[in-house]
Order: sequence, then structure tokens, then C-alpha cells
Amino acid sequence: MEKLSVSLSEITWSPLGLPLDAVVGKFRLPTLVRLAHGECVEGLSEEDVVLLHSCRQWTTVTAHSLEEGHYVIGPKIDIPLQYQGKFKLLDEDRDVRDPVQYFSSVEEVAGVFPDRVFVMEAITFSVKVVSGEFSEDSEPYSFTLQAGDELSLMGKAELLCATPPREKTGLSALLRRLGKTPRSKTPCLVCMNHRTNQSVSLPFGCRGRFCTRSPLEQGMLGGEHTIRSIIERVRLPVNVSVPSRPPRNTYDRHAVREGHRYKLLNIVSKTVVLCLVLRRQEVSPSHFLLLRCMPRFNVAEASAHTAALESLLLRHAFDPDAYSRAVRETRPELECMTEESVSPRR
Repeated sequence: MEKLSVSLSEITWSPLGLPLDAVVGKFRLPTLVRLAHGECVEGLSEEDVVLLHSCRQWTTVTAHSLEEGHYVIGPKIDIPLQYQGKFKLLDEDRDVRDPVQYFSSVEEVAGVFPDRVFVMEAITFSVKVVSGEFSEDSEPYSFTLQAGDELSLMGKAELLCATPPREKTGLSALLRRLGKTPRSKTPCLVCMNHRTNQSVSLPFGCRGRFCTRSPLEQGMLGGEHTIRSIIERVRLPVNVSVPSRPPRNTYDRHAVREGHRYKLLNIVSKTVVLCLVLRRQEVSPSHFLLLRCMPRFNVAEASAHTAALESLLLRHAFDPDAYSRAVRETRPELECMTEESVSPRR
């Protein structure tokens, strides 16, 4: 450590202060920097030397601790997608707030009009649609829904359909004798099918099984799952518990313990710069967020001495992958930064 202190004092610094994204875009990492005069970063002083290690794209799930009664307590935390611990869905919590509903026809779905439904079985339906109010031309309108399709409800509309020949009303029979096509307005439910990314009009007469909970999510009940598996199959927010003792990570800044309950809120992606903060008596791992407003740094002038120092520091016991898997409290600047992250200019 004494040798390191002497080495730090011999560094020559560029007089020009550059914002962090400019440093990352202009210089090859790893590189040594220090905070420019007048800049302020919590936990960092102008005397500290920072080795910018590498850039990483982090995707985390923001969560809140819960206590019995579902009250939110404690700070928000970030759980990385790579976190290796397991969670169990607290489905009874969701049933109270958002009870699962089942439907046997499109008309039943339209009557309740939830935000979305899932198709529980393959459904094929076909009707003849008339081209216009005064047109005699008709064409078949058919659609097929697959089990598991997610449908977002958009609204209600009407289809102008040809009346089937078996319908024996007086008006229909008269129109047929006159060579006209009987028609009727059929109410339908307009939905967006997320599998095909297309809207579809479902006549009220279409029958089939629908549910407000996805088959994938229902299949996860009772099991233990990683955070990645949960967000890929379950709609957030959702409450979870920690069913067993989670693996330990020396870089964790929040202890996830067996029996704890959390509300998983949302997903956040951000670009970070991993670094080592070099002080007189210690070397500490840390990271910076690449946001729109970033502090300025002075960069170490290139020299054989600087290169040797960087090589020495890279041999420090730092595991960037384990650091990226750590659970930590959400930083205040992340409260509204979902769209704030920027990628390094490389």
C-alpha cells in the first residue's frame, strides 16, 4: 500500500476536465482519472484517484421490502437480472388486489373489459363481412388465436356481416328473393394481439376460454424462480418471498434474507462504468452511472509509470461480474431515470 501511495503522487494530470461520457468515449479503458476541481460526487474527494475499469449495461428490478399486512418499509433496492437467489410468488396477495377472472366467450370479456386477457385454448372463428353499406360483395373474415396469446383490449366496434342462409327472418327471405345479401351489424371487441403485433376484431359470438392471468404465470405458482424467470413471465408489480437462504455476494449492499418479502415494482436499464477508488489506505470498488448530467474528470497523462500503475491495480482482487450481480439500494438519481441512461460514445 505504501508503494501504491508513492505511485499515485507521481501521476501527471491533464488540465482539461472532461465529463464522464466524454472520457469513456475518447479514452481506452482502463484509465486513471480524478475529480476535476469544483466537481462534487457523493463519497468522492478531489484527492481520490479512480481507475475506470469497464462499461457494463445493467438491467435491474426495483423492489421494496414488505412487512406483514403488505406495508412498504425500508429503502428501494435494485436486484440485478443475474442475481442467483430464488423467489416464490405470493399469489394470494395479487388475488386480493387483482383477482383472477375466467371467461367463456368474447361477449363476457367485453362485459367486464379488463386491461388484457390471455387465450387459454386455440380458437378459430370465421364470418362473412360485407364490403360496405350498399355493396353486395362479401368476403370471409377469419382469425386464429393460439393458446397463450396475450390480448390488450382497445375498444368495441361493429362488423357489417352477411346474414347466414339458415336465418329465416322475413326481411332476410325478402332480400334473398330480390337478389340482395341480407346483412346485420355484429358487435365485436377490438384487441391487440401481442404475438402478431396486429389488432383483431373478435365478434361477441365467438366462444372460447380466456383468463386475466397468463398460463405461464399460473404454471409458476408454488415453485421457486430466479428474478429473470419471474419478469419474463409475470406482470409487475408482484409480491414475492425468499423461500430459502440465498447465496452470499461480498459486494452486496442489501442483505436478502430467508423469509423476507418484497414487492417487485419495475425494470430499469442503465449503463454504468465500473471503477476502483484508490485512497491512501484502501482500494474500493464502485461505479458511476452514465446520465445526461455527469461530473468532470481530469485524465492521467500517458506514461510508462501510469501504465505500470494501471497494470498493478488490475491485479487487485476485483470481480466485475460478481460486483454486477450485487443487490444494492437504489440511488436517488434513479428514481426517475428510466429514460435517462445514455450509452457511451464508442
